[in-house]
Amino acid sequence: VIAQNGKVLIPAFALGRAQEAILLLVEAQRKKRIPPFPIYIDGMVRTVCSAYASFPEFLTRDLQKTIRKIGNPFFHEGAHTVAVSAPQQRQTILDNPAPCCIISSSGMLTGGPSQFYAAALATDPKNAIYITGYQDEESPGRRVLDLADGKSRTIRFGDQEVEVSCKVGRYNLSAHADSAQILG
Repeated sequence: VIAQNGKVLIPAFALGRAQEAILLLVEAQRKKRIPPFPIYIDGMVRTVCSAYASFPEFLTRDLQKTIRKIGNPFFHEGAHTVAVSAPQQRQTILDNPAPCCIISSSGMLTGGPSQFYAAALATDPKNAIYITGYQDEESPGRRVLDLADGKSRTIRFGDQEVEVSCKVGRYNLSAHADSAQILG
């Protein structure tokens, strides 16, 4: 998607899932597995990212080390992350022809900035919406997953009916701890 100058939306739960997606992308860019491109962080995701850096004692040892070394693990020099601090920035991001990734709440596309971005990006085949977590049966996010399964090509985001031409994908990032994490 990025190579074709498209935009990727990752609608994510503001606590946990979004931070996991951000760290995965930042690390992949740092290790040059993917090219550098802006990663816009919007909605409640931005607020929660700030809280993480304020309470490192509740995070994994690796993340604590990262915070001691570079400060905020989501917004630091060298990361291509950009906090969206005003609603007016959203249209500017969409109007910019450069490729990017947008990570925003709500994770099920039931509201928040992710619904705005999804409605705008869905009609262009060079863009993508990638779902990373559970989607309730009645949520717009579930209907996006149905698109991935080839069931329908239209979806309603709020009061807007949209013909979906973008790529749709599913990535299973588990929100549940494994046995080692529970013991830890």
